[in-house]
Amino acid sequence: MRLSLLSALLIIGLWPGAGPAIAQLRQARAAAHGPTTVRDARGVAITLRQPPARIVSLAPAVTEILFAVGAGPNVVGVTTYCDYPPQARRIAKVGDLNVSTEKVLALKPDLIIGDVEANRKSIAALERLAPVRGHIFVIAGKDFRNIFAAVEAVAAITGHRTEGARALGAMKSTLARVKARVERTKVRPRTVFIVQADPLWVAAAGTFVDDLITAAGGQNLGRHAGRGYRSFSLERLIALDPDVIVSSDTTLASLSRKAGWSSMNAVRLKRVYRLGYDAVRPGPRLAQAVEHLHTLLHP
Repeated sequence: MRLSLLSALLIIGLWPGAGPAIAQLRQARAAAHGPTTVRDARGVAITLRQPPARIVSLAPAVTEILFAVGAGPNVVGVTTYCDYPPQARRIAKVGDLNVSTEKVLALKPDLIIGDVEANRKSIAALERLAPVRGHIFVIAGKDFRNIFAAVEAVAAITGHRTEGARALGAMKSTLARVKARVERTKVRPRTVFIVQADPLWVAAAGTFVDDLITAAGGQNLGRHAGRGYRSFSLERLIALDPDVIVSSDTTLASLSRKAGWSSMNAVRLKRVYRLGYDAVRPGPRLAQAVEHLHTLLHP
């Protein structure tokens, strides 16, 4: 669509009446949207009078969701771990998962979004501050169902419902395509996700990683540890003898040097895969992670 000269000048602020005109345009946009109320993962209803113009993200997955639903241009603050998409690296940093409340306030946000688990301490600290109280929106990313809900909720609270629906549709379409492939075979490789090798922690039931393994056509041996992310004995894992080992950063070479690990099928057959931290980030790229893991489990 071609812009008229007047429109172009108004957008870049060079027309003599640009200030009042832009203000009127913003007021008209806000009036068109009206107040928006969305309930977050805590069950708290957050109401904004107009779409947020200055958003601070407290977690990498939140940042990815914001960009996926079209709210990226309004993000003014992120954490040091927010590295995707690439433009997120150029945004002002407010700390790591334990953010600096002073840096957050200095950015004058009209919306702050964090994760109910990863940002528990930071959210509690920010809730005590009057300038941002009532403008803190919380999501949960513990499993696929919660991630889908998070994308939908973030899209709604930022005024990007259409883009959010499009992003969700793309994710679910990819997952459906992988599901069809999985259903064509009865083989379910016995898989374990190593959170850390020493001491041994695994991803058990009720986690994003459990959903990831299942959707990719694997059987998660981590469920033997219970629910959540749990410690697990090496002796028990040796007895279970996984077909495949996956991890964020553990490699075949590192496991081969550790006592006991070489007796496992996964290590002997060199089916140890380092996925990287991006692959296990509970955000909009989960469908691509499932697709990638499926190619590893079912080569």
